[in-house]
Amino acid sequence: MTKQMNSDWLTFLKSNNALFSKDPVTYPPINGDKEHHSIAALTHLSTIKVTGSDAKSFLQGQFTCDINELTESKSFFAAFCSAKGRTISTLLVIKQTDAFLLVLPTDLLEKVSKKLQMYIMRSDVQLQNMQNEHCLLGVNVQIPNIFSLPTTPQQDFTVQHKDDSTYIKLPLADNRYLIISTVSEAISLWTDLTTNHALIPCHPNLWIEQDISAGIPWLSQESSEEYIPQMLNIDKLGGISYTKGCYTGQEIIARTHYLGKAKRELFLASCKNSSSIVADTAIITNISEQIIGKVLSLQSNGEQTKMLIVMQSTDSELENLMLNNSNQDKINIIDFQ
Repeated sequence: MTKQMNSDWLTFLKSNNALFSKDPVTYPPINGDKEHHSIAALTHLSTIKVTGSDAKSFLQGQFTCDINELTESKSFFAAFCSAKGRTISTLLVIKQTDAFLLVLPTDLLEKVSKKLQMYIMRSDVQLQNMQNEHCLLGVNVQIPNIFSLPTTPQQDFTVQHKDDSTYIKLPLADNRYLIISTVSEAISLWTDLTTNHALIPCHPNLWIEQDISAGIPWLSQESSEEYIPQMLNIDKLGGISYTKGCYTGQEIIARTHYLGKAKRELFLASCKNSSSIVADTAIITNISEQIIGKVLSLQSNGEQTKMLIVMQSTDSELENLMLNNSNQDKINIIDFQ
């Protein structure tokens, strides 16, 4: 099911001064207030389209959110779990008129597709990898109505559809939007927003840092099937229903909820820039040096590194923290932004 990104989209970005690396599309970093007026090509995220007469009931039996509460103007950030209640991938689930869209890390696209396919059996459900058809843009704007939408999404995870594009309001900045477009519409949007509204093309790392600051936990191949959803704060993001009935992994997820609290949860932390920090680095205290958690994801901005960490949540353990790396970097827990 793996596809390459659309060649017309890559050619367009290259003609607009994009740099190419393994990302594969990058732009030089930007600083200061300009980050609130920027646009990025989000190649680290991809989409799966789910169609068929049984699509709704099928997804209801797989994801932690209540698909029945999904509307064309309301999305959920949810989890797709194994039978043991471990999160295979986090996803943004979006309803269209005749389909559902799943936004997830490109790194997990093939794994999630194969896992979902296993559960379809005789149901009327079709999965389509949209990597070659969809372009994902991350946009920060100072004036939200530049999109000329009938109603601009205002609340987190609210959705608006227009022409061949879908706009989702994401947490953190006042006007931060994930846009899913066809190739032709993405090219038109990018041209309009950079030419007529002075948006600055930026490195996708800016968007990744904003997701981390907002507490949005995207997983990787390494972190897939390691955490139950509550350890990733999916419940706090509104992506777990405890009343909708059975779904894969539901028994363990519900038991954790009704017993009171997960042993670990997600925190935002920061430290001075360091080249020796990588995902999965263990977190210890500088008193006992006991391992109490690990780094889920991180992003540096030139001055500091922000990271999402999963660790034990006892108040006494939220201080005197450091990474179990060569520098033993000290880290500080900070509020989600």
